[in-house]
Amino acid sequence: MAMALFAIAAVSLAQALNTISLTVIESIEGAEIEEQLRGVLMEVSRDPNIQEDTRTISGEEGISFQVEIERLSLSNEEAIPLEDLFEVRVTALRKLPGKKSEEIASADTWVFEGMF
Repeated sequence: MAMALFAIAAVSLAQALNTISLTVIESIEGAEIEEQLRGVLMEVSRDPNIQEDTRTISGEEGISFQVEIERLSLSNEEAIPLEDLFEVRVTALRKLPGKKSEEIASADTWVFEGMF
């Protein structure tokens, strides 16, 4: 009887440790992707010759980053147009079997062309 209880407890403990390790691995992978995403966003937004564009940048381990740069049409309180203002959006995509991809994360910012 004691051996049966010990076996049940051991199997339950092994399953719990396996679940914890899988969760830690997913968390680390997510943090790495977020760091790469921030890096791409920073690199693109600091381009001194920023202009409207859409492109894809290949990353590591089947991850790619879709970059979209759009000119914003905004004006201040006095209705004066704010020129040379862009929205930069970067989306991390994981390639799936076939030609499909899954959106993992995205980040965006506004950039003034003369900022950097």
